Amino acid sequence: MAEDEKRREVTMEVRGMWKKIAMGLVAAGLSMVLLLAGAIPVCEAGPDERVVKIGLCTCWTGALASHAVPWGNGLLDYLRYVNEQGGINGIKVEMPWYDTRTVAPQAVPAFRRPIEEGAIILQDVTECGFEAAIPVARRADLAVITLTALTPGMITKPQRIVTTFSDWPTAFMTVVKWIKGNLWTEARNMRVGTIFYDTLAGYGTLEATKYFEKIGVEFVGYEVVPFIGCIDTSTELLRLASKADWIYVTAYGASMTTIGKDAARLGLQEKGICFAASPLSLDEASLRILGHAVDGWYANALHPMPWESEKFPGLKVLTEKAKEYRGMELEDTGGFYTTGWVHQAAAVEAIRLAIEKVGYENLTRRAVREALFSIRNFETGGWAPPITISEDTPWLMYTVQVRQVREAKFCPIGWADPLPGFYKTPEEFERALEK
Repeated sequence: MAEDEKRREVTMEVRGMWKKIAMGLVAAGLSMVLLLAGAIPVCEAGPDERVVKIGLCTCWTGALASHAVPWGNGLLDYLRYVNEQGGINGIKVEMPWYDTRTVAPQAVPAFRRPIEEGAIILQDVTECGFEAAIPVARRADLAVITLTALTPGMITKPQRIVTTFSDWPTAFMTVVKWIKGNLWTEARNMRVGTIFYDTLAGYGTLEATKYFEKIGVEFVGYEVVPFIGCIDTSTELLRLASKADWIYVTAYGASMTTIGKDAARLGLQEKGICFAASPLSLDEASLRILGHAVDGWYANALHPMPWESEKFPGLKVLTEKAKEYRGMELEDTGGFYTTGWVHQAAAVEAIRLAIEKVGYENLTRRAVREALFSIRNFETGGWAPPITISEDTPWLMYTVQVRQVREAKFCPIGWADPLPGFYKTPEEFERALEK
């Protein structure tokens, strides 16, 4: 009996301990939510104010948060800047948001929530599950600007999806073609392999490889690593390193961190293997984590360096506002934060054009979608080259600035000539390879 009593006391003690742990976790979770809510301003409209809403589906948490958070902050800061300037001709802009936590089943609910709250255009970074949510946007006649590149499933009639840059095969070929023309010096064909995380983005890059022979490049194979829970990529990297001169990496967030650290630990660059990262996968946020581990890597950005702000008035405004709103230093304002400003500028311009055409009282999602695809040579002032969006070019940024990581810092070394989009204009894409 005494022994049973003792066991019961131990059991109660353990239960009490777990109860305290659970309560602590709940408290921590609530604190995170409250902190996050405080960091993400939401405009509160008065009864007489005119308001339009841009929805946001993002992942403040999860495997892509290291990129999605600065991007989302850029979206919010641009709206704050616009509203401080009087909004869109006196109309305030709000942004209801939904956190998918980078979980694929949350993509459809993430689309529905802002629509239910009256959003007339959507910003998105769901990645996994995005294509499954497109029918929701179609039924709502909603245009979506998404932080990715085009995949075949995003092509609709009429086109309603606008991406950050053209498509994954074009991005791969643009970088490889630039490397072949600017860095490769041997007489033999350059051998290229690729490693990517298990998403449509990664598999999409393989479409480019069928054209490698046209530019004197031999494709030696690919490796796939997990999108969620990527903790070791040594085997995959070693298999590629045994036959490649260059390894092209398409991975973002946690997966990129693992690949970068593993490549450094294995000493692959010391063995003569060179690395190039897909556009924005190696950005300022990633570099702060990886540091010297990726010295020597080639990164690809879609806009100028932050310190080039003196050349571009718009970029200067961006860096000043980042400092004012968030205390961000100059070197912290590139990458996805700047991309957030570009995304939001396009959405606001589409709303402005739609209101100009149909009036605020008659504003509809269809009017905004049509306006988005009518944008021509829209000047950002230096955040990115002028933006033109059409059915054949449903993306925001065209050019690629090639940078090399030196002493854990980006050093711009050139601009790669943009290629026509593979999915939208395949004949033009192929002809461009012959130039």
